[in-house]
Amino acid sequence: MKQYFFFFLFFFFLISSCKKEQIEILTQEIHSHTSHSLTDIFFVNDSIGYACGGNKYTIGLLLKTFDGGQTWNQPDSIIPKVANAQYFFNATEGFVAGYDTWLAQTVDSAKTFSASPSYNWETQDIYFGDREHGVRVNGSGYNEGKIMSTADGGASWAIVATLPNSLHCVTYSDHNTAFVGGYGVIYKSTDAGQTFYPLDVQGDFFVATDFPSASVGYFAGYQGMILKTIDAGNSFSKVMRENIAFAKREHFEALDFWDESNGFVVGDAGVMYQTTDGGENWKKIKPFTELNLRDIHLFSATSGIVVGDEGKVFLFRN
Repeated sequence: MKQYFFFFLFFFFLISSCKKEQIEILTQEIHSHTSHSLTDIFFVNDSIGYACGGNKYTIGLLLKTFDGGQTWNQPDSIIPKVANAQYFFNATEGFVAGYDTWLAQTVDSAKTFSASPSYNWETQDIYFGDREHGVRVNGSGYNEGKIMSTADGGASWAIVATLPNSLHCVTYSDHNTAFVGGYGVIYKSTDAGQTFYPLDVQGDFFVATDFPSASVGYFAGYQGMILKTIDAGNSFSKVMRENIAFAKREHFEALDFWDESNGFVVGDAGVMYQTTDGGENWKKIKPFTELNLRDIHLFSATSGIVVGDEGKVFLFRN
């Protein structure tokens, strides 16, 4: 009987230790003119921003705001498959990428797009370190991923790595340094995305990343792990542990940091956390929706916008 007592005591302690402080934030739901899922949001300044999404096999949509997300135009169908990610150099020029490696480019403030498929893969993310150098990552399922790179502003793309792990996120910490995350892996480039090498990490399926400075960066995993580096990827520490047995499972989709200390992470079933001390402590936001939150953009250390399933858009501030 004693061994059962200690088991239940351990179980109670485990569950209790997983509970995090919950706080309420002010939210405002914004009409997006679509019921399709919104997968990514990108702002070129405090006023002008884009949201993309759609249906995996039938439509890729783009929405635009001129007033910081308060109102959005009617969505435009720009590619025939879901739009997963986007990158805009400014209010005029940008790319939107999606399923079947569809890539759409605009040079006239999203009035028109040139779009084409290149391979039968799914582009999950796209990012540029400067006007010429950028990276796209591809992956579907778990077992294969590809890294594509451009050195001419997106006019041409080359496959620079084929990996046995699906890839889901990419960012640049400076003009020359890029990071890619995926199924149990993180890769780094120090030549603007032309070559990549693996970093010493393991564990989660890393689906989102953000580097608020050249040396400090964060990776969020779908199973709830968050890793932090303070030395540009030479080492990582775990600032939030992954899902564990007997506890409620939470799945992350995106994160954004205003600076090295202040950031938010969002995910499925409305999950949302905030840190103000660089991940040392996390406060759980009281859920304001039961739908999956797919992406987040911060306007300040305490305010921002999130997008998610069924075309949901929420402005928030703490």
